[in-house]
Amino acid sequence: MQQSKLLGLLFVLPMLMLSTSAHAFNINGTYKSESGEFVLTITHSSDYDGSFSGTYDTFFTPVGPLSIPVSGTFHFVNNPDGSLVPLALKFSSTMRPAGWPYVLVDAWSGILKAPGVISATGVRTFLPAGGPGELSSLGTHTFN
Repeated sequence: MQQSKLLGLLFVLPMLMLSTSAHAFNINGTYKSESGEFVLTITHSSDYDGSFSGTYDTFFTPVGPLSIPVSGTFHFVNNPDGSLVPLALKFSSTMRPAGWPYVLVDAWSGILKAPGVISATGVRTFLPAGGPGELSSLGTHTFN
């Protein structure tokens, strides 16, 4: 009986260590593109499930400047030096106002190169009611 408790403890202790030490990384902050056209503000992030949320501001759209809720995910890799960065991330925002006159979707994929520095490439879909719609590249930007 003692041996099974000891084996159980040997399994549980490393799991507890992982759950307390490995989950101390957060990516919260404000990231502004070098041109100032896009601002990502992450207010909630969880390295437990790799999710984040906040606000995305875009200043040049077919309908004018917008501030939109954003959600995204980030993913660690097994960096040779044991560090948590760089890491991959993606985020998107959708604006569809009441009455559904249009929908605008911006989606980004990138890399958190260092704490506080994101390099990402974005795409946009804009579809007004009745069409025809526009697809465009937002380019690759560095967000600091």
